[in-house]
Amino acid sequence: MEFPLNVFFQKLPTLLLLVTTMSLAKQNFSTSSEEAINQQINTELQASQVYLSMAAWAQHTTVALPGLEKYFRESAEEEREHAQHLIDYQNMRGGRVILRALQAPETEWKSAKNAVESALQLEKDVNKSLLNLHKLADGNDDPQLTDFIEGKYLEEQVQAIKKLADMVTQLNRVGEGLGVYIWDQHMYREGTGAGSRVIGNN
Repeated sequence: MEFPLNVFFQKLPTLLLLVTTMSLAKQNFSTSSEEAINQQINTELQASQVYLSMAAWAQHTTVALPGLEKYFRESAEEEREHAQHLIDYQNMRGGRVILRALQAPETEWKSAKNAVESALQLEKDVNKSLLNLHKLADGNDDPQLTDFIEGKYLEEQVQAIKKLADMVTQLNRVGEGLGVYIWDQHMYREGTGAGSRVIGNN
């Protein structure tokens, strides 16, 4: 029985759609890993939004902490870069990037110490999410994904957590008022350290 040409041409758009939506690059890349990477992209973008809000707060005339503003602004950019690395990796492995809506971040913090403590918790949350992604990749027997996470994220997260923990300790030491002003001026002059969080700048 011959296949009618008119039926073939009717089915052609559907066949072409299947061809264009199935990546030839996909190998040993589970659906659960693909979904988890999309979730991590969202987590990194959400962190970037929070840091951007913190930077705006620190820049406000009622706060006026340029050193802290610089640190939060650089951190916001780095989190955005983290998300872009994940987007690039998802596409390289043949996955499909699906972005989700972000939650509106907080806009006010009680003090410099409160803002830094919030940033510390944020980095711990991001780190936990990355560890969960690593565990999932390991369970899926995907050494390429585990290597990617280890090489680009895990050590940097530990460094970021250490940096923020040190900042909280310093703010506890200097107290409020003039001490915070002097601490922030030192942060601004000496460099925040946020720019060195990306190991090897890759």
